[in-house]
Amino acid sequence: MKLPPIHMSFKKPDFLISKASRAFKQNKIINVWGLDIGGEALKAVKIAQTIDGMCIDDVDIIDYKAIPHDATFLQSTGIQEAIQTFLTRHTITQNDKILVSIPGQFVLSRFITVPPVDKKQLKNIVSYEARQQIPFDLKDVVWDFQQLSEQLPDAEGFDIGLFASKRTTVDHIVTNVSPLKPYLGALQVSPLAIVNFALFDQHVDGPTIIVNGEAENTDIIIVDNQHLWLRSIPIFTVDASLMKEIQRSMEYYKSLIKEDVLFKNLLLMGNKLKDPAAVKYITDNFTHEVKFVKSLNMLKVSQKIPPACLDENLSNFGVALGLALQGMGFGRLRINLLPQEFAEELEISRKKPYAIAALCCLALAIIIQYAGSRMQIAHLRKSNDYHQKILNKVKDFEKNYKNLETLAQTNKSLLDLVSSVDSSRFFWMEAIDKLLSAIPGNVSIISIQSSWIDADALKYITESARGTGTARQQSSAAFFQAKKPSALAKAGLTKKALLMGIRGESKEPSKSFIEEHILKPIQNLSLFDQKVPAFKNVEIVPGSCRQVDKEGIGSYICFEIRWIVKSSDEIQQEIKS
Repeated sequence: MKLPPIHMSFKKPDFLISKASRAFKQNKIINVWGLDIGGEALKAVKIAQTIDGMCIDDVDIIDYKAIPHDATFLQSTGIQEAIQTFLTRHTITQNDKILVSIPGQFVLSRFITVPPVDKKQLKNIVSYEARQQIPFDLKDVVWDFQQLSEQLPDAEGFDIGLFASKRTTVDHIVTNVSPLKPYLGALQVSPLAIVNFALFDQHVDGPTIIVNGEAENTDIIIVDNQHLWLRSIPIFTVDASLMKEIQRSMEYYKSLIKEDVLFKNLLLMGNKLKDPAAVKYITDNFTHEVKFVKSLNMLKVSQKIPPACLDENLSNFGVALGLALQGMGFGRLRINLLPQEFAEELEISRKKPYAIAALCCLALAIIIQYAGSRMQIAHLRKSNDYHQKILNKVKDFEKNYKNLETLAQTNKSLLDLVSSVDSSRFFWMEAIDKLLSAIPGNVSIISIQSSWIDADALKYITESARGTGTARQQSSAAFFQAKKPSALAKAGLTKKALLMGIRGESKEPSKSFIEEHILKPIQNLSLFDQKVPAFKNVEIVPGSCRQVDKEGIGSYICFEIRWIVKSSDEIQQEIKS
Protein backbone atom coordinates (compact mmCIF):
# COMPACT_ATOMS: atom_id res chain seq x y z
CA MET A 1 0.00 0.00 0.00
CA LYS A 2 1.53 3.27 -1.11
CA LEU A 3 0.89 6.30 1.02
CA PRO A 4 1.76 9.99 0.84
CA PRO A 5 4.44 11.33 3.16
CA ILE A 6 3.60 12.39 6.69
CA HIS A 7 5.05 15.49 8.26
CA MET A 8 6.03 14.70 11.81
CA SER A 9 7.93 16.27 14.69
CA PHE A 10 9.73 13.59 16.69
CA LYS A 11 10.50 14.52 20.29
CA LYS A 12 13.60 13.53 22.18
CA PRO A 13 13.46 10.36 24.31
CA ASP A 14 14.56 12.09 27.52
CA PHE A 15 11.65 14.48 27.25
CA LEU A 16 9.30 11.57 26.66
CA ILE A 17 10.70 9.75 29.69
CA SER A 18 9.98 12.62 32.06
CA LYS A 19 6.55 13.07 30.52
CA ALA A 20 5.69 9.39 30.85
CA SER A 21 6.98 9.25 34.42
CA ARG A 22 4.52 11.96 35.40
CA ALA A 23 1.77 10.04 33.60
CA PHE A 24 2.56 6.87 35.54
CA LYS A 25 2.36 8.69 38.86
CA GLN A 26 -1.03 10.12 37.91
CA ASN A 27 -2.60 6.98 36.39
CA LYS A 28 -0.82 4.41 38.59
CA ILE A 29 -0.10 2.13 35.62
CA ILE A 30 3.06 0.18 36.45
CA ASN A 31 2.99 -2.72 33.94
CA VAL A 32 2.13 -2.78 30.24
CA TRP A 33 2.05 -5.85 27.99
CA GLY A 34 2.47 -5.63 24.22
CA LEU A 35 1.04 -8.62 22.32
CA ASP A 36 2.07 -9.08 18.68
CA ILE A 37 -0.25 -11.53 16.88
CA GLY A 38 1.83 -13.01 14.04
CA GLY A 39 1.34 -15.69 11.45
CA GLU A 40 3.34 -18.32 13.37
CA ALA A 41 3.62 -17.11 16.96
CA LEU A 42 2.30 -14.81 19.65
CA LYS A 43 5.08 -12.51 20.85
CA ALA A 44 4.64 -10.79 24.21
CA VAL A 45 6.74 -8.17 26.02
CA LYS A 46 6.10 -6.70 29.44
CA ILE A 47 7.53 -3.29 30.38
CA ALA A 48 7.44 -2.27 34.04
CA GLN A 49 7.93 1.09 35.67
CA THR A 50 10.69 0.92 38.27
CA ILE A 51 12.57 3.44 40.39
CA ASP A 52 15.39 3.49 37.84
CA GLY A 53 13.05 3.93 34.87
CA MET A 54 11.49 1.58 32.38
CA CYS A 55 12.53 -2.03 32.33
CA ILE A 56 11.65 -5.05 30.19
CA ASP A 57 10.30 -7.28 32.92
CA ASP A 58 9.14 -10.31 30.94
CA VAL A 59 9.09 -11.72 27.39
CA ASP A 60 7.48 -14.75 25.79
CA ILE A 61 7.04 -16.38 22.39
CA ILE A 62 4.19 -18.87 22.00
CA ASP A 63 4.42 -20.76 18.73
CA TYR A 64 1.46 -22.26 16.90
CA LYS A 65 0.79 -23.84 13.55
CA ALA A 66 1.44 -21.47 10.65
CA ILE A 67 -1.74 -19.73 9.52
CA PRO A 68 -2.53 -19.45 5.76
CA HIS A 69 -2.20 -15.93 4.34
CA ASP A 70 -5.85 -15.36 3.47
CA ALA A 71 -8.99 -13.72 4.83
CA THR A 72 -9.32 -16.36 7.56
CA PHE A 73 -5.96 -15.44 9.10
CA LEU A 74 -7.45 -13.92 12.26
CA GLN A 75 -10.04 -16.71 12.70
CA SER A 76 -7.50 -19.39 13.50
CA THR A 77 -8.04 -21.37 16.70
CA GLY A 78 -4.27 -21.36 17.14
CA ILE A 79 -4.38 -17.67 18.18
CA GLN A 80 -7.05 -18.31 20.81
CA GLU A 81 -5.11 -21.27 22.18
CA ALA A 82 -1.98 -19.12 22.35
CA ILE A 83 -3.88 -16.52 24.42
CA GLN A 84 -4.95 -19.23 26.86
CA THR A 85 -1.35 -20.45 27.09
CA PHE A 86 -0.21 -16.88 27.74
CA LEU A 87 -2.63 -16.59 30.68
CA THR A 88 -1.42 -19.85 32.19
CA ARG A 89 2.22 -18.75 31.99
CA HIS A 90 1.82 -15.20 33.28
CA THR A 91 -0.14 -13.53 36.06
CA ILE A 92 -2.06 -10.46 34.95
CA THR A 93 -2.86 -8.06 37.77
CA GLN A 94 -5.42 -5.28 38.05
CA ASN A 95 -2.72 -2.67 37.40
CA ASP A 96 -1.63 -4.30 34.15
CA LYS A 97 -2.54 -2.90 30.75
CA ILE A 98 -2.43 -4.83 27.45
CA LEU A 99 -2.07 -3.50 23.88
CA VAL A 100 -2.61 -5.79 20.88
CA SER A 101 -1.42 -5.42 17.28
CA ILE A 102 -3.34 -5.45 14.00
CA PRO A 103 -1.23 -6.68 11.04
CA GLY A 104 -0.55 -3.95 8.50
CA GLN A 105 -2.21 -5.80 5.60
CA PHE A 106 -5.61 -5.49 7.36
CA VAL A 107 -5.44 -1.71 7.82
CA LEU A 108 -6.24 1.07 5.35
CA SER A 109 -4.05 4.18 5.78
CA ARG A 110 -4.71 7.64 4.38
CA PHE A 111 -2.87 10.91 4.96
CA ILE A 112 -4.65 14.21 4.43
CA THR A 113 -3.95 17.91 4.91
CA VAL A 114 -6.59 20.01 6.65
CA PRO A 115 -6.75 23.80 7.11
CA PRO A 116 -5.77 25.30 10.48
CA VAL A 117 -8.82 24.98 12.73
CA ASP A 118 -9.60 24.89 16.41
CA LYS A 119 -9.17 21.51 18.10
CA LYS A 120 -12.91 21.39 18.77
CA GLN A 121 -13.61 21.56 15.03
CA LEU A 122 -10.83 19.18 14.00
CA LYS A 123 -12.81 16.00 14.66
CA ASN A 124 -15.74 17.19 12.53
CA ILE A 125 -13.42 17.99 9.60
CA VAL A 126 -11.64 14.64 9.90
CA SER A 127 -14.99 12.82 10.07
CA TYR A 128 -15.99 14.48 6.81
CA GLU A 129 -12.68 13.51 5.20
CA ALA A 130 -13.05 9.95 6.50
CA ARG A 131 -16.30 9.57 4.57
CA GLN A 132 -14.47 10.73 1.43
CA GLN A 133 -11.26 8.72 1.88
CA ILE A 134 -12.51 5.38 3.23
CA PRO A 135 -14.17 3.33 0.45
CA PHE A 136 -16.60 1.68 2.87
CA ASP A 137 -19.57 2.70 4.93
CA LEU A 138 -18.21 4.13 8.19
CA LYS A 139 -20.63 1.86 10.05
CA ASP A 140 -18.65 -1.12 8.72
CA VAL A 141 -15.20 0.12 9.80
CA VAL A 142 -13.36 1.21 12.92
CA TRP A 143 -11.12 4.21 12.37
CA ASP A 144 -8.94 6.63 14.25
CA PHE A 145 -6.77 9.63 13.37
CA GLN A 146 -3.82 11.56 14.72
CA GLN A 147 -2.40 14.99 14.06
CA LEU A 148 1.07 14.38 12.68
CA SER A 149 2.49 17.88 12.21
CA GLU A 150 2.31 20.99 14.34
CA GLN A 151 0.11 23.97 13.50
CA LEU A 152 2.56 26.66 12.45
CA PRO A 153 1.36 30.29 12.25
CA ASP A 154 2.19 30.74 8.55
CA ALA A 155 1.27 27.21 7.42
CA GLU A 156 -1.69 26.66 5.13
CA GLY A 157 -2.61 23.47 6.99
CA PHE A 158 -1.31 20.48 8.88
CA ASP A 159 -1.19 16.74 8.25
CA ILE A 160 -3.53 14.13 9.64
CA GLY A 161 -3.01 10.37 9.60
CA LEU A 162 -6.22 8.39 9.10
CA PHE A 163 -6.23 4.62 9.80
CA ALA A 164 -9.20 2.25 9.39
CA SER A 165 -9.89 -1.46 9.58
CA LYS A 166 -13.03 -3.41 8.77
CA ARG A 167 -15.20 -4.00 11.80
CA THR A 168 -15.25 -7.73 11.09
CA THR A 169 -11.44 -7.83 11.32
CA VAL A 170 -11.46 -5.95 14.61
CA ASP A 171 -14.22 -8.23 15.93
CA HIS A 172 -12.09 -11.29 15.14
CA ILE A 173 -9.14 -9.83 17.06
CA VAL A 174 -11.32 -8.86 20.03
CA THR A 175 -12.83 -12.37 20.04
CA ASN A 176 -9.36 -13.95 19.99
CA VAL A 177 -8.20 -11.92 23.00
CA SER A 178 -11.55 -11.92 24.85
CA PRO A 179 -10.00 -13.48 27.99
CA LEU A 180 -7.86 -10.32 28.22
CA LYS A 181 -10.85 -8.01 27.89
CA PRO A 182 -10.61 -6.41 31.38
CA TYR A 183 -7.03 -5.31 30.65
CA LEU A 184 -7.25 -4.40 26.96
CA GLY A 185 -6.17 -0.80 26.35
CA ALA A 186 -5.67 -0.35 22.59
CA LEU A 187 -5.40 -1.96 19.16
CA GLN A 188 -2.44 -0.52 17.26
CA VAL A 189 -1.25 -1.08 13.67
CA SER A 190 1.93 -3.22 13.57
CA PRO A 191 4.02 -0.86 11.33
CA LEU A 192 3.13 2.11 13.55
CA ALA A 193 4.20 0.13 16.65
CA ILE A 194 7.54 -0.53 14.93
CA VAL A 195 7.94 3.21 14.35
CA ASN A 196 7.30 3.86 18.05
CA PHE A 197 10.02 1.35 19.02
CA ALA A 198 12.57 2.54 16.44
CA LEU A 199 12.17 6.24 17.29
CA PHE A 200 12.48 5.63 21.00
CA ASP A 201 15.24 3.01 21.27
CA GLN A 202 17.17 2.63 18.02
CA HIS A 203 18.47 6.20 17.62
CA VAL A 204 16.96 6.73 14.19
CA ASP A 205 18.74 9.79 12.77
CA GLY A 206 18.14 11.05 9.24
CA PRO A 207 16.36 9.20 6.42
CA THR A 208 16.18 5.55 7.46
CA ILE A 209 14.57 2.51 5.83
CA ILE A 210 13.05 -0.02 8.24
CA VAL A 211 12.26 -3.48 6.87
CA ASN A 212 10.30 -5.82 9.13
CA GLY A 213 10.00 -9.34 7.73
CA GLU A 214 7.33 -11.55 9.26
CA ALA A 215 5.65 -14.80 8.29
CA GLU A 216 2.51 -13.10 6.96
CA ASN A 217 3.97 -10.05 5.18
CA THR A 218 6.86 -7.58 5.00
CA ASP A 219 6.54 -3.98 6.19
CA ILE A 220 8.65 -1.31 4.49
CA ILE A 221 8.83 1.91 6.51
CA ILE A 222 10.74 5.09 5.72
CA VAL A 223 11.39 7.42 8.66
CA ASP A 224 12.84 10.90 8.28
CA ASN A 225 13.15 13.81 10.67
CA GLN A 226 9.85 15.27 9.49
CA HIS A 227 8.41 12.56 7.26
CA LEU A 228 7.04 9.05 7.44
CA TRP A 229 6.02 6.63 4.68
CA LEU A 230 5.02 2.97 4.86
CA ARG A 231 3.61 0.04 2.91
CA SER A 232 2.92 -3.64 3.55
CA ILE A 233 3.69 -6.17 0.82
CA PRO A 234 2.82 -9.90 0.64
CA ILE A 235 6.44 -11.08 0.26
CA PHE A 236 7.73 -13.63 2.74
CA THR A 237 11.21 -14.49 1.45
CA VAL A 238 14.46 -12.57 1.08
CA ASP A 239 15.10 -12.60 -2.65
CA ALA A 240 15.41 -10.36 -5.69
CA SER A 241 11.70 -9.50 -5.52
CA LEU A 242 12.08 -8.04 -2.05
CA MET A 243 15.15 -6.04 -3.10
CA LYS A 244 13.22 -4.68 -6.06
CA GLU A 245 10.30 -3.61 -3.84
CA ILE A 246 12.61 -1.90 -1.36
CA GLN A 247 14.35 0.01 -4.16
CA ARG A 248 11.00 0.91 -5.72
CA SER A 249 9.74 2.19 -2.38
CA MET A 250 12.80 4.41 -1.99
CA GLU A 251 12.36 5.90 -5.46
CA TYR A 252 8.65 6.45 -4.95
CA TYR A 253 9.30 8.17 -1.64
CA LYS A 254 11.79 10.52 -3.31
CA SER A 255 9.21 11.42 -5.95
CA LEU A 256 6.68 12.29 -3.25
CA ILE A 257 9.06 14.41 -1.22
CA LYS A 258 10.37 16.14 -4.35
CA GLU A 259 13.64 16.68 -2.55
CA ASP A 260 17.09 15.17 -2.77
CA VAL A 261 16.89 12.44 -0.11
CA LEU A 262 20.11 10.74 0.97
CA PHE A 263 19.29 7.55 2.84
CA LYS A 264 21.78 6.71 5.58
CA ASN A 265 20.68 3.47 7.21
CA LEU A 266 18.65 0.37 6.47
CA LEU A 267 17.34 -1.17 9.72
CA LEU A 268 16.28 -4.83 9.61
CA MET A 269 14.04 -6.64 12.09
CA GLY A 270 11.66 -9.55 12.14
CA ASN A 271 11.89 -13.31 12.11
CA LYS A 272 12.38 -13.61 8.33
CA LEU A 273 15.43 -11.33 8.38
CA LYS A 274 17.16 -12.93 11.38
CA ASP A 275 19.22 -15.28 9.23
CA PRO A 276 22.78 -13.90 8.72
CA ALA A 277 22.59 -15.02 5.10
CA ALA A 278 19.54 -12.80 4.58
CA VAL A 279 21.33 -9.84 6.16
CA LYS A 280 24.36 -10.42 3.93
CA TYR A 281 22.14 -10.68 0.84
CA ILE A 282 20.53 -7.33 1.58
CA THR A 283 23.89 -5.74 2.45
CA ASP A 284 25.35 -6.85 -0.87
CA ASN A 285 22.48 -5.28 -2.79
CA PHE A 286 22.53 -1.84 -1.13
CA THR A 287 25.16 0.81 -0.64
CA HIS A 288 23.59 2.02 2.61
CA GLU A 289 24.68 0.95 6.04
CA VAL A 290 22.60 -2.12 6.91
CA LYS A 291 21.90 -2.73 10.59
CA PHE A 292 20.08 -5.58 12.25
CA VAL A 293 18.37 -5.01 15.60
CA LYS A 294 20.60 -6.84 18.06
CA SER A 295 20.70 -4.62 21.15
CA LEU A 296 18.71 -2.08 23.15
CA ASN A 297 19.82 1.49 23.82
CA MET A 298 17.19 3.10 26.05
CA LEU A 299 15.38 0.17 27.64
CA LYS A 300 16.77 -1.78 30.59
CA VAL A 301 16.30 -5.54 30.95
CA SER A 302 15.27 -7.29 34.14
CA GLN A 303 17.79 -9.69 35.66
CA LYS A 304 15.25 -12.49 35.71
CA ILE A 305 15.27 -12.60 31.88
CA PRO A 306 18.12 -14.72 30.53
CA PRO A 307 20.29 -12.47 28.33
CA ALA A 308 20.59 -15.14 25.66
CA CYS A 309 16.79 -15.42 25.35
CA LEU A 310 16.33 -11.73 24.65
CA ASP A 311 19.40 -11.32 22.45
CA GLU A 312 18.37 -14.23 20.24
CA ASN A 313 14.81 -13.00 19.71
CA LEU A 314 15.14 -9.21 20.06
CA SER A 315 14.40 -8.56 16.38
CA ASN A 316 11.11 -10.45 16.74
CA PHE A 317 9.92 -8.17 19.55
CA GLY A 318 9.88 -4.88 17.59
CA VAL A 319 6.07 -4.71 17.34
CA ALA A 320 5.49 -5.92 20.91
CA LEU A 321 8.00 -3.40 22.30
CA GLY A 322 6.38 -0.57 20.33
CA LEU A 323 2.96 -1.55 21.72
CA ALA A 324 4.23 -1.61 25.28
CA LEU A 325 5.98 1.74 24.83
CA GLN A 326 2.73 3.26 23.58
CA GLY A 327 0.90 1.92 26.62
CA MET A 328 3.53 3.48 28.89
CA GLY A 329 3.07 6.85 27.18
CA PHE A 330 6.27 6.84 25.08
CA GLY A 331 4.74 6.15 21.66
CA ARG A 332 4.79 8.98 19.15
CA LEU A 333 1.91 7.37 17.26
CA ARG A 334 -1.10 6.74 19.51
CA ILE A 335 -3.65 5.23 17.12
CA ASN A 336 -6.26 3.04 18.82
CA LEU A 337 -8.66 0.97 16.68
CA LEU A 338 -10.49 -0.48 19.64
CA PRO A 339 -14.25 0.06 18.96
CA GLN A 340 -15.76 2.89 20.96
CA GLU A 341 -18.59 0.74 22.31
CA PHE A 342 -16.05 -1.87 23.48
CA ALA A 343 -13.96 0.80 25.19
CA GLU A 344 -17.06 2.14 26.96
CA GLU A 345 -18.09 -1.35 28.04
CA LEU A 346 -14.56 -1.96 29.31
CA GLU A 347 -14.61 1.28 31.28
CA ILE A 348 -17.92 0.31 32.84
CA SER A 349 -16.62 -3.14 33.78
CA ARG A 350 -13.55 -1.57 35.40
CA LYS A 351 -15.72 0.76 37.46
CA LYS A 352 -18.26 -1.94 38.35
CA PRO A 353 -16.58 -2.99 41.66
CA TYR A 354 -16.55 0.62 42.80
CA ALA A 355 -20.17 1.02 41.73
CA ILE A 356 -21.19 -2.11 43.67
CA ALA A 357 -19.42 -0.83 46.78
CA ALA A 358 -21.13 2.54 46.39
CA LEU A 359 -24.52 0.85 45.99
CA CYS A 360 -23.93 -1.20 49.14
CA CYS A 361 -23.14 1.95 51.09
CA LEU A 362 -26.19 3.65 49.62
CA ALA A 363 -28.40 0.69 50.51
CA LEU A 364 -27.13 0.73 54.09
CA ALA A 365 -27.81 4.46 54.35
CA ILE A 366 -31.34 3.95 53.00
CA ILE A 367 -32.05 1.23 55.55
CA ILE A 368 -30.86 3.43 58.40
CA GLN A 369 -32.86 6.37 57.12
CA TYR A 370 -35.97 4.21 56.71
CA ALA A 371 -35.70 2.93 60.28
CA GLY A 372 -35.39 6.49 61.58
CA SER A 373 -38.32 7.84 59.53
CA ARG A 374 -40.83 5.02 60.25
CA MET A 375 -42.63 7.13 62.82
CA GLN A 376 -43.14 9.99 60.34
CA ILE A 377 -44.94 7.94 57.68
CA ALA A 378 -48.45 8.59 59.06
CA HIS A 379 -47.80 12.30 59.29
CA LEU A 380 -46.49 12.38 55.74
CA ARG A 381 -49.60 10.58 54.47
CA LYS A 382 -51.89 13.13 56.13
CA SER A 383 -49.82 15.95 54.74
CA ASN A 384 -49.98 14.37 51.32
CA ASP A 385 -53.80 14.13 51.44
CA TYR A 386 -54.06 17.76 52.51
CA HIS A 387 -51.82 18.97 49.73
CA GLN A 388 -53.64 16.77 47.24
CA LYS A 389 -56.92 18.50 48.08
CA ILE A 390 -55.29 21.90 47.63
CA LEU A 391 -53.86 20.74 44.31
CA ASN A 392 -57.30 19.62 43.13
CA LYS A 393 -58.75 23.02 44.04
CA VAL A 394 -55.96 24.75 42.15
CA LYS A 395 -56.71 22.57 39.12
CA ASP A 396 -60.42 23.54 39.35
CA PHE A 397 -59.50 27.21 39.52
CA GLU A 398 -57.20 26.78 36.57
CA LYS A 399 -59.93 25.06 34.56
CA ASN A 400 -62.45 27.85 35.32
CA TYR A 401 -59.88 30.46 34.41
CA LYS A 402 -59.21 28.82 31.06
CA ASN A 403 -62.96 28.64 30.33
CA LEU A 404 -63.36 32.34 31.10
CA GLU A 405 -60.32 33.16 29.00
CA THR A 406 -61.75 31.20 26.05
CA LEU A 407 -65.12 32.99 26.43
CA ALA A 408 -63.40 36.37 26.52
CA GLN A 409 -61.44 35.59 23.36
CA THR A 410 -64.64 34.41 21.63
CA ASN A 411 -66.54 37.63 22.44
CA LYS A 412 -63.63 40.03 21.91
CA SER A 413 -64.26 40.60 18.20
CA LEU A 414 -68.00 41.10 18.79
CA LEU A 415 -67.24 43.64 21.51
CA ASP A 416 -64.86 45.41 19.16
CA LEU A 417 -67.66 45.59 16.54
CA VAL A 418 -70.08 47.15 19.02
CA SER A 419 -67.39 49.62 20.07
CA SER A 420 -66.64 50.54 16.47
CA VAL A 421 -70.32 51.10 15.66
CA ASP A 422 -70.62 53.42 18.59
CA SER A 423 -67.54 55.37 17.62
CA SER A 424 -68.72 55.75 14.01
CA ARG A 425 -72.39 56.63 14.67
CA PHE A 426 -71.96 60.08 13.10
CA PHE A 427 -70.84 58.42 9.87
CA TRP A 428 -74.28 56.92 9.26
CA MET A 429 -76.08 60.23 9.78
CA GLU A 430 -73.67 62.05 7.48
CA ALA A 431 -73.59 59.31 4.85
CA ILE A 432 -77.37 58.75 4.64
CA ASP A 433 -78.14 62.47 4.65
CA LYS A 434 -75.75 63.29 1.79
CA LEU A 435 -76.69 60.14 -0.09
CA LEU A 436 -80.39 61.02 -0.12
CA SER A 437 -79.55 64.61 -1.05
CA ALA A 438 -77.67 63.40 -4.13
CA ILE A 439 -80.66 61.40 -5.45
CA PRO A 440 -82.85 63.29 -8.07
CA GLY A 441 -86.51 63.91 -7.33
CA ASN A 442 -87.83 61.52 -10.00
CA VAL A 443 -85.92 58.59 -8.41
CA SER A 444 -87.31 56.51 -5.52
CA ILE A 445 -84.99 54.72 -3.08
CA ILE A 446 -86.49 51.36 -2.09
CA SER A 447 -83.75 50.22 0.34
CA ILE A 448 -80.31 51.08 1.70
CA GLN A 449 -78.17 48.09 2.63
CA SER A 450 -74.78 47.62 4.36
CA SER A 451 -72.64 44.66 5.37
CA TRP A 452 -69.18 43.94 6.77
CA ILE A 453 -67.18 41.67 4.47
CA ASP A 454 -63.64 40.26 4.54
CA ALA A 455 -60.96 40.42 1.85
CA ASP A 456 -61.67 36.95 0.42
CA ALA A 457 -65.38 37.70 -0.05
CA LEU A 458 -64.54 41.01 -1.70
CA LYS A 459 -62.18 39.28 -4.13
CA TYR A 460 -64.86 36.70 -4.98
CA ILE A 461 -67.46 39.40 -5.65
CA THR A 462 -65.06 41.42 -7.83
CA GLU A 463 -64.18 38.37 -9.95
CA SER A 464 -67.83 37.31 -10.21
CA ALA A 465 -68.77 40.77 -11.42
CA ARG A 466 -66.86 40.05 -14.61
CA GLY A 467 -69.18 37.08 -15.37
CA THR A 468 -72.74 37.08 -16.64
CA GLY A 469 -76.18 35.68 -15.89
CA THR A 470 -76.59 33.41 -12.88
CA ALA A 471 -73.07 34.02 -11.60
CA ARG A 472 -73.78 37.75 -11.33
CA GLN A 473 -77.05 37.17 -9.55
CA GLN A 474 -75.33 34.83 -7.06
CA SER A 475 -72.58 37.38 -6.39
CA SER A 476 -75.17 40.09 -5.85
CA ALA A 477 -77.04 37.90 -3.38
CA ALA A 478 -73.84 37.00 -1.53
CA PHE A 479 -72.84 40.66 -1.65
CA PHE A 480 -75.70 41.78 0.61
CA GLN A 481 -76.22 38.57 2.57
CA ALA A 482 -76.26 39.30 6.30
CA LYS A 483 -73.54 37.71 8.39
CA LYS A 484 -73.92 36.17 11.82
CA PRO A 485 -72.15 37.93 14.69
CA SER A 486 -70.22 34.74 15.58
CA ALA A 487 -68.69 34.53 12.11
CA LEU A 488 -67.80 38.21 12.24
CA ALA A 489 -66.17 37.77 15.64
CA LYS A 490 -64.03 34.94 14.43
CA ALA A 491 -62.80 36.82 11.39
CA GLY A 492 -61.90 39.98 13.33
CA LEU A 493 -62.55 43.63 12.44
CA THR A 494 -59.10 44.52 11.33
CA LYS A 495 -59.59 42.62 8.05
CA LYS A 496 -63.17 43.85 7.36
CA ALA A 497 -64.52 46.32 4.80
CA LEU A 498 -67.93 48.10 4.94
CA LEU A 499 -70.02 47.31 1.84
CA MET A 500 -73.04 49.57 1.07
CA GLY A 501 -75.69 49.61 -1.59
CA ILE A 502 -79.06 51.04 -2.63
CA ARG A 503 -81.98 49.74 -4.62
CA GLY A 504 -84.33 52.12 -6.39
CA GLU A 505 -86.70 52.94 -9.23
CA SER A 506 -86.44 55.74 -11.77
CA LYS A 507 -89.29 57.22 -13.81
CA GLU A 508 -86.68 58.09 -16.41
CA PRO A 509 -86.43 54.65 -18.08
CA SER A 510 -82.82 54.77 -19.33
CA LYS A 511 -79.59 53.35 -17.96
CA SER A 512 -77.65 56.44 -19.06
CA PHE A 513 -79.83 58.55 -16.74
CA ILE A 514 -78.92 56.23 -13.82
CA GLU A 515 -75.22 56.49 -14.64
CA GLU A 516 -75.19 60.28 -15.04
CA HIS A 517 -77.52 61.42 -12.23
CA ILE A 518 -77.10 58.70 -9.59
CA LEU A 519 -73.87 56.70 -10.14
CA LYS A 520 -71.54 59.66 -10.70
CA PRO A 521 -72.83 61.73 -7.72
CA ILE A 522 -72.25 58.76 -5.43
CA GLN A 523 -68.73 58.27 -6.88
CA ASN A 524 -67.88 61.91 -6.09
CA LEU A 525 -69.64 62.05 -2.74
CA SER A 526 -67.42 63.25 0.15
CA LEU A 527 -68.19 63.26 3.88
CA PHE A 528 -67.28 65.52 6.79
CA ASP A 529 -65.86 68.26 4.51
CA GLN A 530 -63.18 65.88 3.27
CA LYS A 531 -61.57 66.74 -0.06
CA VAL A 532 -61.64 63.22 -1.48
CA PRO A 533 -64.53 60.84 -2.29
CA ALA A 534 -65.61 58.68 0.63
CA PHE A 535 -66.48 55.62 -1.48
CA LYS A 536 -64.59 53.31 -3.87
CA ASN A 537 -65.55 50.60 -6.37
CA VAL A 538 -68.91 52.33 -6.98
CA GLU A 539 -70.74 50.37 -9.68
CA ILE A 540 -74.15 49.33 -10.94
CA VAL A 541 -74.74 45.72 -9.98
CA PRO A 542 -74.54 43.77 -13.25
CA GLY A 543 -77.99 42.71 -14.46
CA SER A 544 -79.87 44.89 -11.96
CA CYS A 545 -81.09 47.53 -14.47
CA ARG A 546 -84.32 46.46 -16.15
CA GLN A 547 -87.47 48.20 -17.44
CA VAL A 548 -90.80 47.44 -15.84
CA ASP A 549 -94.28 48.38 -17.17
CA LYS A 550 -97.09 48.64 -14.64
CA GLU A 551 -100.66 49.31 -15.53
CA GLY A 552 -101.73 52.74 -14.43
CA ILE A 553 -98.15 53.86 -13.65
CA GLY A 554 -96.38 53.51 -16.92
CA SER A 555 -92.81 52.48 -17.75
CA TYR A 556 -89.91 52.87 -15.25
CA ILE A 557 -86.47 51.30 -14.60
CA CYS A 558 -85.23 49.34 -11.55
CA PHE A 559 -81.56 49.54 -10.54
CA GLU A 560 -79.08 48.52 -7.84
CA ILE A 561 -75.82 50.31 -7.02
CA ARG A 562 -73.11 49.09 -4.58
CA TRP A 563 -69.81 50.46 -3.24
CA ILE A 564 -67.20 50.10 -0.53
CA VAL A 565 -66.62 52.72 2.15
CA LYS A 566 -62.99 53.77 2.30
CA SER A 567 -61.20 53.36 5.59
CA SER A 568 -59.86 56.41 7.44
CA ASP A 569 -56.29 55.29 6.55
CA GLU A 570 -57.14 55.21 2.85
CA ILE A 571 -58.72 58.68 3.02
CA GLN A 572 -55.71 60.15 4.84
CA GLN A 573 -53.41 58.53 2.29
CA GLU A 574 -55.29 60.18 -0.60
CA ILE A 575 -55.35 63.57 1.13
CA LYS A 576 -51.57 63.47 1.65
CA SER A 577 -50.90 62.39 -1.93
